[in-house]
Amino acid sequence: MTEFKAFRGQQDGKIVQSTGKVPELGQHDVLIKLTHAGLCFTDVHYVQAGIALGHEPVGKVTKVGTDVRHLKEGDVVGYGYNHGSCDTCDECRIGNDTLCGSRRLYGEADTDFGAFGEYAQVEERFVHKIPDNLAPEYAAPLQCAGATVFAPFLKYDIKPIHRVGVIGIGGLGHLALQFANKWGCSVGAFTTSESKADEAKSFGAHDVIVTKRPDGESFVPKSDAEKFDFIICTVSSQVPWDNYFDCLKPRGQIIPLGVDFGKFETNRYFSLLARENKIGGNIVSNRYQHQKMLEFCARHGIKPAIELLDLTEENINKALGRLQKNDVRYRFVFKHLE
Repeated sequence: MTEFKAFRGQQDGKIVQSTGKVPELGQHDVLIKLTHAGLCFTDVHYVQAGIALGHEPVGKVTKVGTDVRHLKEGDVVGYGYNHGSCDTCDECRIGNDTLCGSRRLYGEADTDFGAFGEYAQVEERFVHKIPDNLAPEYAAPLQCAGATVFAPFLKYDIKPIHRVGVIGIGGLGHLALQFANKWGCSVGAFTTSESKADEAKSFGAHDVIVTKRPDGESFVPKSDAEKFDFIICTVSSQVPWDNYFDCLKPRGQIIPLGVDFGKFETNRYFSLLARENKIGGNIVSNRYQHQKMLEFCARHGIKPAIELLDLTEENINKALGRLQKNDVRYRFVFKHLE
């Protein structure tokens, strides 16, 4: 068996390096030597769980099972937040492996493997080949952040004729702006600070709506023409939902993506009826959406803004601390040491 090292969180919040052994390779499995790993805020939620951390992995295939057909040794690959499903239930049959009752999500299954480890063993059907013109350090954050914000464009049938707003210009938001722009939409960025306006426009926003105004004036557009068909919320906290419901066109939809465990509260229940507004969540992406996201990024030159660090215990702890302080523009990526 191949021995490997991985960084785990502990109950006291510290990061430690542990060792383990890769199990015997299944006939449909591939063994991946990891080279890069993105850091996502979801990792913060799992620091005290004692699992191997990281869920934005990219690496090279070093071994394949006997029945692997579409990947070979040397391929540069990644895999997503969900890395397994039954493939026989109704959700799997219609392509929604992320909603399968037997899904294998980060933090819940295969907890000895993580992007902050040397190796990962994953079933071939959940592994995605990285396009040749997409560098691995940029591909890493796409395995979760990119997949999460891209999926709604397919799932909710966002069209180029639509006006799309993005709440938050952070790790997810700066990718959502790029996707919406290259999708052909009219793009608006919601931000609390005027200082972020130029950055938002550099990522593809056509206009910027500052939500915190010293005069207390409402940021809600005055006409339906200025309002939004879709508003994608990328922040990991509750926002003043009433104000954002007021920013929707008739039949417009809010799509929350950032993980938060607070209450979703609104007084706009009647607008769900009278204006036929909607709320639609999304948990990362299924395999089809994930693969199309990678192809779309490669085709349009979409990539995250990153800070690249060596994968060490010291750097992981520093990056986690900065991430919790919102002190990163826009994603940390770790490079595995040889």
